[in-house]
Amino acid sequence: MATERIFSDEELRLSGMRSVDAIREALEKKDAANAIGFVKRFRREVLSMIRNYSGWEETLLGWIESEVRDGKREDVLTAIEDFAVAPERDGDGSDPVERWKAVTLEISAAIERGDNNDALTRADALHNEALTRHDRGMSRVSAILSWIGRRAGTDAIGSALQVAMSSGMLGNESYRDRAEALMHFTRVHLQSFALEEDDEKLTFICSICPSGGRMIAAGHYEAPRNDLMVKGPHPLTYGRDEIPVYCCHEPVMETDSFEGTGVPLFIVDPAERLGYEPCKTYLYKRPADIPERFYTRLGLEKPTPEKSSETRT
Repeated sequence: MATERIFSDEELRLSGMRSVDAIREALEKKDAANAIGFVKRFRREVLSMIRNYSGWEETLLGWIESEVRDGKREDVLTAIEDFAVAPERDGDGSDPVERWKAVTLEISAAIERGDNNDALTRADALHNEALTRHDRGMSRVSAILSWIGRRAGTDAIGSALQVAMSSGMLGNESYRDRAEALMHFTRVHLQSFALEEDDEKLTFICSICPSGGRMIAAGHYEAPRNDLMVKGPHPLTYGRDEIPVYCCHEPVMETDSFEGTGVPLFIVDPAERLGYEPCKTYLYKRPADIPERFYTRLGLEKPTPEKSSETRT
C-alpha cells in the first residue's frame, strides 16, 4: 500500500542540517525571520541535550545505589573519573541552562539589529561549547554503563537502561509528529545527517553515528579507556556477537516502545562496521511494513496484520 510523502525535499534538507549552519545559511540569504526561527530550534536542541545527559547520568547512578549490592555513587565516579585516561569526562559539570538561554536571546537580538557577524560568532561559540558538554556526558554515560556491565552483567545493563531511557516521547502521535520529534532528538547530538523519504518510511542516514559511532572512531572501546563491548547474541546486541555498551540504549528503546504501543519507536539498522560505515534509522509509516527481522533480533514476535495500526499522518 503506497503512502504519499509528507515532507518536501527542502524540509528534509533543513531538518538534517546543524542548526548553527541553518542560521548561517538564512543570514546569507538575508532572511532574518528564518534565522531567528533556527536560533529557537538551536536553543531547544542544546537544552534537551544537557538535560538528557545530566539526567541520564544521575538516573544510572541512582539505579546503581538501589539495585547493585554495595553499589556506591562515589565508587563509580572514582572509577570513571580518571581524567588522565579520559580527559573529556572532566570539565565544567555545572548547569548551563540559564546561561545558554541568555546566549540564544543575545544571538536573536544581534540578528534583529543587523549584526550578523556577532550573531554567528555567538552561535558558533555556543555550538562548540555544547558539543564539548555533549561529548563529556556521552563518555561519562558509556563509562557508567561499562561499570554496570562488568559489575552486574549484561541483563543489568538492560534493566538500568529501561529506567534511564524514555521512549514515551513519541507515543502514538501522527507520523509527522513522530518524525519531527526524531529529527529533533537526532539534531540534539549537534551533527548533520541526511534524510530520505519514500512511500514506506523515513530514513535517517549518518555518515557516522553522532554519538556511539563517534566514540568508536575515537577509540573509546580500546585502550586506555576500554569501555565495555557487550557480548551476544542477545537482544541488547541486536543478535550480534558484540556491540558497544553505549549503543545498547537503542534496542532498549525499541523493545520498551513495542511493549507499550505494539511497534518499535523507530528502527536502528547498525552498520556492519560500526563507527566506520553509515548507520541508518527508519521510521515506518505503517507498522505492517516493518520487516519481521527487526522484531526477531530483539527476541520479539511481529504482530499480526490485524493488530498493526494504519498510518497516522
